[in-house]
Amino acid sequence: MLMIVTCVGLCLVLSGVATLRYYMSLRATKTLTVQGLDGLRQLIEIIKLIQQHRALHGGYINGNREFGQKLTLLEADLNHRFDQLEQLQERSKLPYELGTKSLHAKWQHLLNRSFQSSEHSFAAHSTLISRALDGLWEIADKFSLTTSQDAEVRNLANKMVKALPELTESLAQIRGLSVQVAARHAISADKKLQLMYILARIDERLSTLTPYFPEPHQQQLKAFLQIIRSGTENANLGEQDPDYLFKESTQVIDKLYDCILEGFQSINQKVSA
Repeated sequence: MLMIVTCVGLCLVLSGVATLRYYMSLRATKTLTVQGLDGLRQLIEIIKLIQQHRALHGGYINGNREFGQKLTLLEADLNHRFDQLEQLQERSKLPYELGTKSLHAKWQHLLNRSFQSSEHSFAAHSTLISRALDGLWEIADKFSLTTSQDAEVRNLANKMVKALPELTESLAQIRGLSVQVAARHAISADKKLQLMYILARIDERLSTLTPYFPEPHQQQLKAFLQIIRSGTENANLGEQDPDYLFKESTQVIDKLYDCILEGFQSINQKVSA
């Protein structure tokens, strides 16, 4: 009898230990995911600002000196955000292998370069942005967002760290190229091809992301894209004011970034529940 009671007690203890470990593991995963979301928010802001810098820098090289002061403000903001991201990484118990300091160093190197043309500047910025976009996925993977047991969290993570940021980059490329064209007051054949190709990619991507992008914002986006498409097809995009194109495109892109941040908040609420 004593042996039976002992065996039952041992089983209960082992079961309790297993249950406790499970809940401790679940709690640790939730804490990890919240830390990852903080990193994603910081990096998404960095990507947004580098995209703005790319457009303004291209216009500046092509003669729009009014962009000079805006560039200076953006550069100060970016350096501050890089510092914040590095501090966040250092505070994390499981630092994400993003290479934050390397990314910051590449940004500083870009600032110190002397570009002979807006095309070279555009390419250098785009390479840096591409690396930062990869960093979003690395953080999401490292902090258990893309591998979450909750299918809804996994789906949201895929949309918010890959699909929507890639759409913002396509739109930001449109912004950068259109500002270049407007600053030069002429559209070349290669710019026309680039713009038409990116416009087609945006149409394709947008069709799968409409549930995450409110209807009024979609209409604003489509109206802006029609300005670019018409100006490209009719070869009169160079007649547009570069400052106007920058402001209009930035409004549209910022709305997309708002959707991404709201998506991060939704993930946070689901994980923390």
